[in-house]
Order: sequence, then C-alpha cells, then structure tokens
Amino acid sequence: MFVEILHLGQLMISVKEAFETILTCVPRLPTETISLLKATGRTLRQPVSADRDLPPYDRVMMDGIAVRIEAFSGEKPVRLRIVGHQPAGSPPQELAHSADCLEIATGAVLPAGADVIVPVEEITIAKGFATVSEDYEPVSGRHVHHRGSDCKAGEQLLSEGMRLGAKEIAVGASCGAVNVQVATVPRVSIVSTGDELVDIVEMPQPHQIRRSNSHSLAAALEASGLGRSELTHFSDEPEMVSRGLEDLLPRMDVLVLSGGVSKGKKDYLPSALEALGIKKRFHWVSQRPGKPLWFGTGPSGQPIFALPGNPLSALICFHRYVAPALEKMAGWTRKTELAFPLAGPYVFKPPLTCFLPVRLKNGSAGLEAIPNPAGNSGDFTGILNTDGFVELPPDETEFETSSLVPFWPWY
Repeated sequence: MFVEILHLGQLMISVKEAFETILTCVPRLPTETISLLKATGRTLRQPVSADRDLPPYDRVMMDGIAVRIEAFSGEKPVRLRIVGHQPAGSPPQELAHSADCLEIATGAVLPAGADVIVPVEEITIAKGFATVSEDYEPVSGRHVHHRGSDCKAGEQLLSEGMRLGAKEIAVGASCGAVNVQVATVPRVSIVSTGDELVDIVEMPQPHQIRRSNSHSLAAALEASGLGRSELTHFSDEPEMVSRGLEDLLPRMDVLVLSGGVSKGKKDYLPSALEALGIKKRFHWVSQRPGKPLWFGTGPSGQPIFALPGNPLSALICFHRYVAPALEKMAGWTRKTELAFPLAGPYVFKPPLTCFLPVRLKNGSAGLEAIPNPAGNSGDFTGILNTDGFVELPPDETEFETSSLVPFWPWY
C-alpha cells in the first residue's frame, strides 16, 4: 500500500515507492542464443566455466633463453650453448643439460627441464653461444605464468546477470564459448506528444519548438545499450493518441512517452492509456523535477512510462526509473551504486526528493560533486557541463559540504 504525500494540493508517492513498484512490475525478457562476437553489451543468461586450466601450460612471459638453474652454480659469466629455439605455438622441447639453453619467445611453453628464463636484455649471443650478464641473479620460475595460476578447469568465471564487455568477452573466448545465452534486446517506443513540437528538420514558428525529448531519450537508450528505439510523435488530439497507442502496444516491449501527463486541458495521456486497458500503477511522485511521472503496465505486462514533457524532467526520469527497469528486465546485476560527497553546501526546502545536476571534480579525498542547478526543468542547455545528478532525500533541507549522496551518471 502506498504512503501518499500531500504537497500543494497533490497526492504523491515517494521516490522509493515508485522505484520499487516499477521493479516489481517489469517482466523478465526472453533468452536467446547468439555468437559471442555479437554479444558485446548484452546481459548473460548462463554461467561460463573454464574448460581447461588457465593458462593451460607454463607460459613464458619474456623473450630470451630458457635454462636450468644449475647453470648458475659455477663461475661467471655464464656461457651456454644454444641447442634450439622454442617458438610460441609449438610443443615443448626438452632441455637436458645445464650447459645448454634454448632461445625462447614470449607466449611459448616452458621447455621440459628448464626453470629459469633469462630476458633477452641480459644476454649476448655470438657464434651459437649465449653469455649471461655477470650481475644477473636468476630466480626459478620468474617470467613464467604457471599453468592453472589464473583458474582451474571447471571453475566458473562468468555469472548470469553479467553485462558483457571487453573483459568478459575475452574470458568467454578463452573458455571456447562460441555461442552464449543472453537476454533479448527490448523494442522500446519513444513517443513525444504536443502540438507545439515540430520535427528537427523544420524551421519552427515563433510559437513552436523542435522535438528534443525523443532524440535525447533515444540517445540515452542507445548509449545504455539496453534497448532498440523507435521514435513516434502524437499531436494533442485524443483520437490520434488512442489510435497511436493501439498500434504500438502489440509491437513494443516498452513504451516511453513524454509530455501530456500533467494537469493541462490537453494532457490526455493518462485517460487515453487507462481507456485502452492499461493498468495505472501510480501517477505523481514526490520529486523535483519530474512530479507528474506516470507508470502503468499494458495488456501483455509491458511497462509503460509517461514522463513529464520538460526536457530535464524527462531525462532525469529516464535515468532514475526507465534505465534501471530495463536493467531489471534483462537480469543485469549492477556491480555498485555510486555515491559522492558534495563539494559545497546546498539548500532545498520543499519536502520533495531533489534531483540535482552536478559536475564531478577531483577533491582531496577523491571525486566530489559540485552542485550545478538548472534554471528550471525545461533548461537542458544548463546541464551541458554536468556529469549526472545526485539524489537529495526529502527529509532534509540543508546539505553540508561533504554530505555523501547517491549519484546517477548521464548516459
């Protein structure tokens, strides 16, 4: 049951309740099997284990010569006969005598009988012999990446819920994971609404503005890698809104609309959504910016977000609510939640959660967040030099320097 907050005559739920409601309602995306080469950015839906020891052999880490430690028990300089060459990718040769050595390449298997690698910088080669620098001190096993020192065969290296980046792809490839099971990529419809909006290719009339929200949200979605977008626009006509929604609902996994959710005469979205059988989960959240946020679920359980039309409100709501919902649908487990201390004091008196744009800078104790408040929720130019926003709780009004607060980076 929601605990509703009355502010300026409007009942609202808390940010915590809104967030928890969304995460509870969103469905799990299906699973598909794809090539590891195409899995970058995808969320893993299976464990991946080592199919053999890693490294699978005693791997030499320096160019030079392979010798036996006994070779250094006599007089210096040590002079050794070169009896062969051990290249990378070839089966191990055998070094039988301490008076001999094998030239060896980085990545090669350690020859049988050898236990010391002398780097090429420490030797002089002439007439089939290698002479070791007099001041070189040999250490058995140095410059050798020993078999199984990274992991043993059968050890799980990648877990379900991991987001596959370069490091994870490298591990998967080393384990022979040619194909992997991943979450499907959701189809996300990004819908702008409003008669005052025109396409960015048009020259607006004095009473018009270009559609920036849909492009901003699509860019954030693409940067996040959490979905594929399709852009649509609805005018402020109830019939067009209803027809458009009827077309999108069967085709899309997620709907993200902006505008038309407040209290204006042409804010038809909430009633249009509910008339189509979409279940409203909440409307109005105790936050600034973004109070009119609406969330519901469609006939097939697909999440539907109706964000405020002001650009900063829409962008913040996307990062705070939509992106985490998409992560939950994919099964992605975030590694850490970010938090930074404020670099200066800030006062916010309304009893609302405040989303405050900030710039990050290096301070004496690490990164700090410099408050960079926008002029208003329609001021997207004011956040150009910011790195994200912090979340200030509603039960405080004065935030001192060094106050540790949650941070949400822009995509």
